[in-house]
Amino acid sequence: MRILSIGGFNGVSNTCLHRHWALTAIATEIDKINVYEKPINLRYKIANRFFLLNLPIRLPDISNINSKIKSFVSEKNYDIVWIDKGLMINKKTLEYIKQMSPNTKIVSYSPDNMAIRHNQSQNYLSSISSYDFIFTNKSYILNQMLKMGAKNVQFVNNSYEDTFHYPRFLEADDYDRLGGDIGFVGAWEDERCKTILYLVENGLKVRVFGGGKWLEFRGLYPNLTIEAEGLYSDDYAKSFQAFKICLCFLRKMNFDLQTTRSIEIPACGGFMLAERTYEHTALFEEAKEADFFSSNEELFQKCQYYLTHAEKRKKIALAGRLRCVSSGYSNVSTIKRLINSVFNTV
Repeated sequence: MRILSIGGFNGVSNTCLHRHWALTAIATEIDKINVYEKPINLRYKIANRFFLLNLPIRLPDISNINSKIKSFVSEKNYDIVWIDKGLMINKKTLEYIKQMSPNTKIVSYSPDNMAIRHNQSQNYLSSISSYDFIFTNKSYILNQMLKMGAKNVQFVNNSYEDTFHYPRFLEADDYDRLGGDIGFVGAWEDERCKTILYLVENGLKVRVFGGGKWLEFRGLYPNLTIEAEGLYSDDYAKSFQAFKICLCFLRKMNFDLQTTRSIEIPACGGFMLAERTYEHTALFEEAKEADFFSSNEELFQKCQYYLTHAEKRKKIALAGRLRCVSSGYSNVSTIKRLINSVFNTV
């Protein structure tokens, strides 16, 4: 299996990089192109702004990706060209791949809702029909993607990287640095902020690692601790063990029914209390492998309960971790299934 892997590989906690690691474990030979080898510049930002204003402006190829792809495929025949998101990749580049190697499967994977404009680019929209397969973790956009020109679009659950998302041995100071009663690691959004404020205003202690707009709430509530930045590297994984309760919110602007943390928290050995959706309850058995809430009131009651029932909490966390392993939620297992579907689909 010869694979050309294309994506943004910066940062050790980057899920795109994690998928590349999985592809590396699967492939007999792999080459890679980092789409963000050069940082996003002003020209890129201006082009993206015009695109968001509904103008058909293409993103500039800041890292010369399209030429690099053509160079690779002119020298080798790949079984798969795997493109993670592909905002700067042009239709003519995908057509060139097929011209040079008609049997190569061109695969698109994105962790974002690619039916919404703020996740798209004009380059991507023009190229959709040139992908042999599009994999998405958004189950509710399949028909939309087909209407946008996708040939074959398939839903896949989120996954975790088993060489990064796993239980660590925690020192005493790790619990102090990274833990607490209730924790959230992630960006600010209005709804999740209101939910956290509901908890702290009703006497529960919450700690947030996120920075950004969260900093506006620093020092306003005695039960709310806002850290200056998010968590990355080992500390990201450790925090899920260090917190007694790990909150898992969904990104409303993407209409999520699950998120990467839906899998990463249990995979790291954390006790997850997440928003209740049918996808969450299909991934983990409620109150046995994770637990869920549908309102602030229900969340508050469950937090009260689990903070005083440590053994129950630990039992669920362990079962959640085992479910991740037994159900094959890892990147390697997931991507193997995707690749098999690519070559077994008539």
